[in-house]
Amino acid sequence: MLLRGQVPKDQLEFDPEIEKTPRKNQSKNREEKKKQGQTKGESSNTLNSHNQTEFQMAENTQNPPRRTLGDYAMQHGPRHFSSIAIPPATKSLEMKPTFLSLISTHQFTEMDQEDPYTHLSTFYELVGTMGFEENDIESVYLRLFPFSLASKAKEWLKSHSNQILSSWNDVEEKFLHRFFPLSRYIKAKSDISTFRQGPDEPFCEAWEHFKVMLRRCPNHGFEDIAQLNIFHNGLRLDTCWVQ
Repeated sequence: MLLRGQVPKDQLEFDPEIEKTPRKNQSKNREEKKKQGQTKGESSNTLNSHNQTEFQMAENTQNPPRRTLGDYAMQHGPRHFSSIAIPPATKSLEMKPTFLSLISTHQFTEMDQEDPYTHLSTFYELVGTMGFEENDIESVYLRLFPFSLASKAKEWLKSHSNQILSSWNDVEEKFLHRFFPLSRYIKAKSDISTFRQGPDEPFCEAWEHFKVMLRRCPNHGFEDIAQLNIFHNGLRLDTCWVQ
């Protein structure tokens, strides 16, 4: 029970519409409760939406999107595949169509009669006629060398990972290792040490033949005096007598 001094002031004032006041108060209370309910509902919806979003993120993390067989059949790699990584040049290099045509006319295809050292020598000679600066020559080698390969040799180059070959020394070393393996080196060196002049082969042709054998195996290891002895011992007796 409130004493007179404790009664709110608004309740002590005279109300001319005392009968309507309770209905207004009830209506006001209902509106306040309705607003409170809406506020609680919005908070609950926000919380539910947040929880649902977290659940979907967790579900997507645990279960990646389903892929069909057709998705695996489509390409998902670089559009331009190249095993050789081209280094930046000092200036923009113009690869004229005539250069590409010139290199493509001397292609290495891994045939039995082809020699990788001869192919590299021809490649160096052709590039040397194109007038590129010395600072850009390695970049030129890396750009043009793929055009000098065809057939199985081209497939060998593509068998490497994308952008894995970053220097010309790396390309040259792997090329010789693949197409001039140890077995071929041993055979080439054995052919040099057992050189013999042909039955109808003139002396000058025998000498040229011997020099070709040496060029096809640059790392043969024979000193100059040993080369002369091998060549002399391989000549026919009638040729030695004439000389």
